[in-house]
Amino acid sequence: MTKKTFKLNGHMFIAENCVAGVLINPVLPKDFDNTANEDRPASHGKFVKLPYIETYSDTDNDPVNDIDEYASKRRANWVESGRAAWFKAWPSGIRYDVRCLDGGAWDRPTSWGSFATLEQALGCAGAGPAWRNKV
Repeated sequence: MTKKTFKLNGHMFIAENCVAGVLINPVLPKDFDNTANEDRPASHGKFVKLPYIETYSDTDNDPVNDIDEYASKRRANWVESGRAAWFKAWPSGIRYDVRCLDGGAWDRPTSWGSFATLEQALGCAGAGPAWRNKV
């Protein structure tokens, strides 16, 4: 998908889209998902406390291109039950994951939740994760 440039909070971001101030599938800096918070370079700073959404489709989980010794078994399981389970959980075929570099995890952005619709994901991005908002 085509990426565009967006300006948020005085910073420039590259992403597929930006809806209601929430980046959709942003281009993340190198090692963004596996760097200890205390070791993060300045390039990660513009993402601090900025929730964003990453999308995943059923084809992202399809082991069709796997070639290791267990690949044929994973492919059979995917055809037999995995794909149906995916669509039961994510009826549109897309899963929307809300993530945020908020310090909730020591070495990666915190998962705020996975949602079946963009609207649900945007609601979480705006309100914060349900587990944090419980009284």
